[in-house]
Amino acid sequence: MSTFVKDDNNLLVRDKNRFRKVYRYIRKKPQPQPCTGVTISSFTWGCYFVEFDHQTSVTHDFPCCYKNAPAVIATAVSKSGSLSNFNVFVSSRSASQCTFETSGYYTGYVYYQALEDGVYEMPDIGRNLEVKTLTFGSSNTYTYTFTTTFDCVPIVTATADQDVNVFVTALSKTQVTVEVSQSNYSGNVYLQAIERGC
Repeated sequence: MSTFVKDDNNLLVRDKNRFRKVYRYIRKKPQPQPCTGVTISSFTWGCYFVEFDHQTSVTHDFPCCYKNAPAVIATAVSKSGSLSNFNVFVSSRSASQCTFETSGYYTGYVYYQALEDGVYEMPDIGRNLEVKTLTFGSSNTYTYTFTTTFDCVPIVTATADQDVNVFVTALSKTQVTVEVSQSNYSGNVYLQAIERGC
């Protein structure tokens, strides 16, 4: 669309800049930043999904390699409006695969993250991550003290290896209290705590 304005002699004048793209005379050059081993996080972290089709159990091979069986955090995600109100738990795991189970016949996706236990520094984003397998012995509460130092209260996610609800009841920069819905629970809970921006 053109723009016309009147000048002092009452003539219509066309604005030429409306018909062509005007570029700045001086452009900023790119400034490449070389990455070294100190500024790059290097650890095996699997973030994938598994599809259920009216199933209660799916065995999944990890697409990457782990030295030990990783802690696996899983969440049900609906597919095309399907009901995803199911417990998802990891009933077995090894260095090469794991078995996801749900509390009923489920059609949809299970998104998961898999990491070996440990503390990971991520200098490229300036955050810390801690992964831990908590072993419950005839109890429904477990208080874990972090071995890394978080500057802020971390984001914590958890998944059990049995069909129980897992939830966090207390959280600080130094420790977390995890509870399960079954009293006298004997099993594992896989925990990930990642530092968020303060």
